Amino acid sequence: MQGLLFSLILIFPLAGFLINAYRWDSKKGQLSGTIASAAAFGSFISAVILLLPFLFQEVSERSISLHFFSWFEVAAVSVPFGFVLDSLSGIMTLVITGVGTLIHIFSMSYMSHDLRPAKYFAYLNFFLFNMLILVLADNLLLTFVGWEGVGLCSYLLIGFWFSDVQKAKAGMKAFIVNRIGDAGFLLGIFGLFSIFGSLNYADISIAAASSSVETWGVLSLACLFVFIGATGKSAQIPLFVWLPDAMAGPTPVSALIHAATMVTSGIYLIVRLSSVFILVPSVLHIIAVVGVITMLLAASIALTQKDIKKVLAYSTVSQLGYMFIAVGVGAFSVAMFHLITHAVFKALLFLGAGSVIHSMQGEQDMNKMGGLKKYMPITYLTFLMGWLAIIGTPFFSGFFSKDEILFYGFASPLGHPLLWVLSVVGAGLTAFYMTRLVSLTFWGKEKFNPSIKPHEGDKRITVPLIILAVFSVFVGFISVPHLISENLLGHIPNFLNNALSLIAPNIKIIPMSEAKEALLMLTSVLVAGLMATLAFVMYIKKPSWPAKLSKQYFRLHQLLLSKYSVDEYYYKIIIKPLGSIAQSLSDMDKLFIDDITFKLSNFVQRLGAGFCALQNGKLQSYAFYFILGLGVIVGCFFIT
Repeated sequence: MQGLLFSLILIFPLAGFLINAYRWDSKKGQLSGTIASAAAFGSFISAVILLLPFLFQEVSERSISLHFFSWFEVAAVSVPFGFVLDSLSGIMTLVITGVGTLIHIFSMSYMSHDLRPAKYFAYLNFFLFNMLILVLADNLLLTFVGWEGVGLCSYLLIGFWFSDVQKAKAGMKAFIVNRIGDAGFLLGIFGLFSIFGSLNYADISIAAASSSVETWGVLSLACLFVFIGATGKSAQIPLFVWLPDAMAGPTPVSALIHAATMVTSGIYLIVRLSSVFILVPSVLHIIAVVGVITMLLAASIALTQKDIKKVLAYSTVSQLGYMFIAVGVGAFSVAMFHLITHAVFKALLFLGAGSVIHSMQGEQDMNKMGGLKKYMPITYLTFLMGWLAIIGTPFFSGFFSKDEILFYGFASPLGHPLLWVLSVVGAGLTAFYMTRLVSLTFWGKEKFNPSIKPHEGDKRITVPLIILAVFSVFVGFISVPHLISENLLGHIPNFLNNALSLIAPNIKIIPMSEAKEALLMLTSVLVAGLMATLAFVMYIKKPSWPAKLSKQYFRLHQLLLSKYSVDEYYYKIIIKPLGSIAQSLSDMDKLFIDDITFKLSNFVQRLGAGFCALQNGKLQSYAFYFILGLGVIVGCFFIT
C-alpha cells in the first residue's frame, strides 16, 4: 500500500502532463485546468496519507524507500532509480504539491483567456513531476535529472508567451545562467563520488559521519562546486540575474517556480548534504558571506523598483539570501523553516500581485495603481497577511523563521555579530520596500486610468489567496523558539528542528541568556517597525518626500534604479568579449577553414575531372595517347 501511494505522488502529475500534452492544441481551458489541478491535488493527498503516520513514529523510523529498478551498473557502481520519503523530502513534497495545487487552481482563472491553456497546464504538471523527482530522489544522479527537468520547465514557462521577444529572451537568459550553475553541480557530484564512492545520500551521510573536519581540500572543493550549482538555481551572487527577468512569465508561474519551489532547490540540496557540508566550515563561511551580500544587494534594489512583480522578485532573492545565511552558520533546519514559511507567504504575495495585475488589465507599474483596497477587499486583506509575515511582525510566520536565522547568525560558532547586524539591516530594508509596495498599490490616492474598473477575481482566485493567508499566519507555529514556546502552554518548542534532527541538525550554539536573546529579537522587530512606519509616512502621509529624496540623492537613486548595472557589467565584461571571440572563431571558420576546405575539394574535383577525361571510352583518344606516348619515348631515346 505504501509503495502504491508513494508511486501515486509521482504518477499523478506525470499523468496530468501526458493527458494535457496529448491534447496540447485544445482551447478548453477549464478542462485542461481541472485535469492539471486534480493531478496536483491527487499527489498532495497521497503525500498527506503517507506522512500522517510520521507524527506518531520515532524520528529514526520516519523513512519510506521505493526502488523501481537498477538504473545502471558499471563495475562496482550501481545507481538505482530509487526514492526516499523522510522528514526532509516529506516537507518539501507537501510544499510542492500543496502550494502547487492552489497555484494550479488560481491559474484556471488567470489563464482563462490564453490561447494555449492545455500546453500551459501540461508544462505546469511536468514541472511538478520533475520537482518531485528532485526532492524525492535517494541519490545525487537522480536529483540531477529532476534538477535539469525543472530547469527545462522554467525555460518553457518563462518564455511561454514567446511571441514577445523580451519574454523569449528572459526564458533564454534563465536557461543559460542556470546551465553555468548546473556545470558546477555536476563537478560537485563527480567530486563527492570520488571521495565517498557512492551517489546515494544515505551512504554519503554514513561515510561522512566517520570523516574529519578539513580546512581546505578535495572535499571542500567538491562542496564548493555543489554550492555553485545552488547559486544558479537559488539565484545568489553571481548568478542571481535571471530571476528578476523571469517575471516575464505568467504570474502563477512566478508564484510556483520562482517563489515556492524551484528556487529553493539549492537550499534543499545543501541541507540534504548537511552531514558533508558541516565538515567544511571554510565553505560554510563562503556560503554565509554570499548569502548576506545577496540579501542586502537584492533588498536595496527592491527599494526603487516600480514593477510590482520585480519588487517581489528581488524580495525572493533577498529571502533566499537569508536561507543561505542560515545554512552558512550551520543552522540547517532553520534554513528549511524559513524555506517553508517563505514558500507560503511569498506564493500568497505573488498570487495577490497576480490578482491585482489581472484586475488592472495587465498593468504592473505601482505608480499607476493606488487605493485598490476598496475595490479588492479580499485581495487586500490576504495581501496584508503576507505583508505582515514577510516584514517579521510578531507571531506571523516570517517572524519566527527570520528571527531564528538572526539568532543563529549571532550565537552560532560559525556566526558573527556583524552578520547579525547586517541581517537586521536587511530586515529593515524588507519592511521598507514591502510597506512601500502595499502603500503604492492599496493605500493612498487612486492613480490608475479611469477607464480601468478594478474588481475582485472569481473564487478560483480568491479561495487560494484565503487559504495561503491563513497559513501565512499560522505556519510559523511549527517551530516556535523555546523563548516564546515556554509561554505557549502545550506547545512543543522547536518542533521542526526536532523532526529534522537526524537529517538537518543544527550546529550547537554558544549558551546565551534569555534576556540577551529577547533583546536581539526586540531589536530586529523595532528596526522593522520603524522602517515600515517610515515607508508609510513617505508614501502616504508625505508623498512629496520620495521625489525630493531622489533629487537630493540622485546618484544613489539612479544606482539602485539601474540595479547596480550588474547586467550591463556582465554584458561588458563577459558577454561582449565572449561574443567577440565567438565572432572571430566564426570568421576563422568561414574565411579560413571553410575556404581551404572548399579550394581543396575544388582542386580534387578538377583533378578527378581531368583523369576522367583521359578515360572517355573513345578509341580515337586512346590511339592519340598511344602515339603521343610513343613519340615522347622515341624523342627521349634520340635525345639521350
